[in-house]
Parts: sequence; C-alpha cells; structure tokens
Amino acid sequence: MTQAPLFTDSSCYHAAFAALLHAAEPHTDPFLVLGNNAATAARLADDGLLRFSDPLEPLTSTFARHGYELRQHPVTTREDWQGALDALRRGTAVAIAADAFHLEHYWVGYRTSHALHVVVLRDYDETSGTVRLLDPGEVVFFDERVAVDQLTPAMCEGRAGQAWIQLVAHPDRGPARPDSISLMSLSQALSGTGSAWMSGTSLVEALHSDLDRYLEAVSSRPRAADGTQQDWGLGPWLLLGLWWYHHTLRWLAGHLGTLAADGTLPGRADLIEAVDRASRDLLVVRNLMMRLGVMSADDKRSATFRGQLRPRLEQALENLSTAGTALATLAEEKR
Repeated sequence: MTQAPLFTDSSCYHAAFAALLHAAEPHTDPFLVLGNNAATAARLADDGLLRFSDPLEPLTSTFARHGYELRQHPVTTREDWQGALDALRRGTAVAIAADAFHLEHYWVGYRTSHALHVVVLRDYDETSGTVRLLDPGEVVFFDERVAVDQLTPAMCEGRAGQAWIQLVAHPDRGPARPDSISLMSLSQALSGTGSAWMSGTSLVEALHSDLDRYLEAVSSRPRAADGTQQDWGLGPWLLLGLWWYHHTLRWLAGHLGTLAADGTLPGRADLIEAVDRASRDLLVVRNLMMRLGVMSADDKRSATFRGQLRPRLEQALENLSTAGTALATLAEEKR
C-alpha cells in the first residue's frame, strides 16, 4: 500500500477498496476488478418511485466474481468496533464506513452531515494508540497517523450504518476473464430486464417519466445534519444513488479499456465511449437536480436548468442502449 496516491478517486468506495486490493495484489489493475460491474442498485418501490441500495451490495458481488470476499462487519457497539482493532493488530488492513460527522480530517462532512464515508486503516500501533488512516478521496486526500480514540465516535455514535470491511482472497481463485455469461450480464445490467436491480435504461426512463416528482423530492430534502443516512428520504437517496451510478459507469468504462488494452476484448472504442458518455450525462443530471433543489421558484435560471434535464436523460438512454447492445454482440462472439 505504499503507492496509495495511485488510487485517488472521487468515489470513496472505489478508492478505498482499490487500496485494499493493492494490499492483497499490488500488480492487479483495480479497474479489472472494481469496474466489472454495471448494476444500478436501484429498484422501484411500492409508490412507483426509485429507491437505491448501498453500493457495497453490487461491489461485493463484483469482488466475488474475481475470487475475493468483501466481509462486512456492522458496528453498533464498541465491542463491534473492537473487532476491527483486533484485525488491525493482526496486520490486516481494513476499510471502515464511518459517520463523516465525526471524521475530523474529512472537512467536507465534519460536523455537517451524518453520511457514510469510507477510508482505509492499517499499521495499528498499540503503544501510541494510533493507526494510519488513508483517505484516497480526491477532495481531501489524507494519509497520516491518527489516534484510534479519535475514530471511535465516527464508528460507535449514532446509527448511520457504520461497518468495518476486510478483503479476503480465496486461495484457489483463478484470473477472472470475460466470457459470454459475464458479458451478457453486463449487457443486461445496462439495458436489459430481469436482473436483481433495474437496468440503466429502466432507471433513466423512470427518471424521465416522473421528473417533476423527483425534482420536488430533491427540493424538499432535509439539509445538513438532519438525520443519518439511514433516515434519509427519496430526495437525498436519489442524489446519492445517481452519484454512485455515475461512478459505476465510469469504472466500467475503465474496466472495458483495461480489457481492450491487454487484448482480452477487441478494442471497441464506440462501446467505451458510450459508457463514458452515459456516466458523464448522469452526473450532469444529478448536479442539475441538486442545483434546482436549492433555487427559488422565481429564479430566472430555473427554466434554463430544467431545460437541460430531459435532453441529457435522452442522451444517457441512447448511450446505455448502445453499450448494452455492443456488449450483447461481444457475448455472442464469445460463445
């Protein structure tokens, strides 16, 4: 883990798990593993509106396809937190999903939001009571020793969904390479039906068809430290879910680029570009919705911002469909 800056990323989940992967296999390209995923983690609830699951669910499945287990240990008591310290004493690097409200180094969320933020811990020194904390996030990149007592509130106070996570490599695993089944699974996740979560195209269509209701949910969402991430309603979870899915697609584009570079898959520039464009368009949609959520109704910019939403959603829909079709074609060629 001496090359941590290589994994600086705007997604704390991807950055932290890439660092854990680097600890296990320094020569493995993190895009090969973490990018082998196209899941939205979204479903339609009984009210017909979108709900998102924690991104750890699809990422756990992604690691499993490559012979790793992401073991998640929920933390609700100090005894649970002690399990992470015991693993650190054994020399195991762990990730923690901590309450950002209590993370002093994370100035973006410190004392302002009870959202989860994922960082990596290693090199526990029991004599000094300190541990090395690596936060490879682009906003606050941090790699210094901190007191364990300083982290205890972030892990043990409140109920924000805190957990510690370890990466376990299966000893008999082999290199995971794309076959017709895995490629078709990615295709279905982008533009198909019948998977555990909605496909990317279904997600975009749901946003497009009920856009006014989603904008209302975003504009009425609670601000700052009101409630924990577990208590959030539709508005905050929608913004967070779109943020996660943007990163999922961004890393999928990197995954496909890695496979093209090493000759495992044909260099399909059109496929990679379609995934990347969809990722960028959904980020724009998410940011437009967030800005509209804080604008007053009489703001002259409001109509301009709203006018950008549907065209961006339509572009994302087209690119997700294009990418899904291209992956299905590659799957047929692999048969």
